[in-house]
Amino acid sequence: MPLTPIPIGTTPWGALLNGQIQDLDTRTIALEAANATRPADSSLKAWTFDPATNLVAQVLTTGLLEMVKLPIRTATTITNIVAAISTAGSGLTAGQNWAGLYSSAGTLLSQTADQTTAWASTGVKTMPLAAPQVVAAGSYFVAFVSNGTTPPQMPRGSSLGIGADLLNIGLTAATARYATAGTVTTLPSSVTMGSRTTAARAWWVAVS
Repeated sequence: MPLTPIPIGTTPWGALLNGQIQDLDTRTIALEAANATRPADSSLKAWTFDPATNLVAQVLTTGLLEMVKLPIRTATTITNIVAAISTAGSGLTAGQNWAGLYSSAGTLLSQTADQTTAWASTGVKTMPLAAPQVVAAGSYFVAFVSNGTTPPQMPRGSSLGIGADLLNIGLTAATARYATAGTVTTLPSSVTMGSRTTAARAWWVAVS
């Protein structure tokens, strides 16, 4: 839709010009959003962010349960958790490397098989849930833990040195995008969400 011309001789014209600029800015933002790469473009249901953005890699901390929030915009069925291993783990402990899907209340909905073998090599890992989950729109949490001599490295976004406060701005421990929930060897059946510790590691994960 074209912008409305400001009639010649209009005074004062500042307010009208500012309105036109704001309208143009709104349309530009909407166009950029429409053209942005989305999870569905990669056959995914949701992701933490576009993996083409600035990524670094970090080794998982042995035994630390990491939890990452994923917003699900429309009702769907989640079948897999997707992550990437940039440097393979070594000396991983069998039966102690897992990923799973939690509700916003902290209930474990389903988990993958043990990932000890899968995480001992690099690449994108599509990890089937034991039971696909039919979910309503809302917030869900992907959780993962690795145990062993040297856990794998996974891609994450940069927090620009500001840390957990920036990554979880406006959120609480219960609703944080990135948080940890103690040390474990298996995924707990439930997590007390308000007792989590906000984290400065913006892991890239997705679901399909």
